[in-house]
Amino acid sequence: MGRRNIRVRDTNRIPELLRNLEPKGKMKVGVLDGDRQMIAAVHEFGCRIAVTDRMRNYLAAKGLYLKKDTQFINIPERSFLRAGWDENEAEIVQKVEELVNRVIENGDSINDIMNAVGLLAKGRLQTYARDLRSPANHPFTTEGKGSSNPLVDTGEMIGSMDYEVES
Repeated sequence: MGRRNIRVRDTNRIPELLRNLEPKGKMKVGVLDGDRQMIAAVHEFGCRIAVTDRMRNYLAAKGLYLKKDTQFINIPERSFLRAGWDENEAEIVQKVEELVNRVIENGDSINDIMNAVGLLAKGRLQTYARDLRSPANHPFTTEGKGSSNPLVDTGEMIGSMDYEVES
């Protein structure tokens, strides 16, 4: 029996798929604007502020009279980034899985996936922050801003929430 010259053509796309799936950077989602990050951090983790004579006088001029023995003002934790992510994580992970399938089937880039996921996560976190109601504002704060929604005043902080993909 003679040997035949057999040629095999490989149309394997695995190396291309692996290149497309390789992370090209990082993604951040949240309050990325430096001016609003401090306010976001205070709401996210809470804060304990020492009362000074100047602060006591300022608040009294605004109509809020602190007791003489009040040494601190406590701003409660109102986690909207961590809690918002936790509430929406399953949906976001499902979206990642769908988009990874698109990379495999269509050759979409990982950056396309990261931008789509970033946009989804940003929207879900903004909605969570807008709808957060607890813990409620202090009655003095509610009266001053005309709303009891703790994270919504001018809308600047929630509006500043964004995502960025770093290469």
